[in-house]
Amino acid sequence: MEQTLSLRRMICETNILSRSDCSAALSQGATQVMVSANGPAEVKLRNAESENAHLEVQYRSNAGLEDIQNRLVESLIKRSFVRVVASTAFPRSAVYVFVQEMTDKGGLLACCINATCLALITGGIELNFTVAAVHCIIDEDGNTILDPDSKQMKLARSSFTFVYDSIAKNTVTSYVYGSFTFDEYERVASVCKEAVDKIFNFYRKVSENITQVVTSDS
Repeated sequence: MEQTLSLRRMICETNILSRSDCSAALSQGATQVMVSANGPAEVKLRNAESENAHLEVQYRSNAGLEDIQNRLVESLIKRSFVRVVASTAFPRSAVYVFVQEMTDKGGLLACCINATCLALITGGIELNFTVAAVHCIIDEDGNTILDPDSKQMKLARSSFTFVYDSIAKNTVTSYVYGSFTFDEYERVASVCKEAVDKIFNFYRKVSENITQVVTSDS
């Protein structure tokens, strides 16, 4: 069995939208996502919480169609950030996140989560910690491929997206489908956990160069 363990090049540009409090465009390989976020802001009465802020996520695909897959992506993004935003710092308010898919050439969910975190980092919204997502597949021959492109995705027997926190690299959430053995799962989880350090390092590079377009070393 073979392993392809390199991340595709990441390119990030921040604060690109003048009408949002914070925004980021992130490319991971040929996959590109744009995220804007606003808040803390006024919250609808039905969503108001006495001690916490309300987090709302909207995701739109490149096709612009509303379907079950869109709602799944929204749910996974929100689940990844519900403990990230320091909600007790601004009770009875809301943070609104809008995620727009530009191109999907593999690893879309991971790119959405990473772009969302980069937007929040550069916008000054108080966070308890940061999160980063890594995508990996096992192909039909049992090979492990980290951060696959759309061509490699066509050969996938199983797909794994893991989201880790920046404190202890614990798994915040995951989205897994396909057929795999326990040993394969353990192998992929180990590969992703090791790779996430490169994404957190990229975050630091972006936060230190907010006004510039930042490219990863890979």
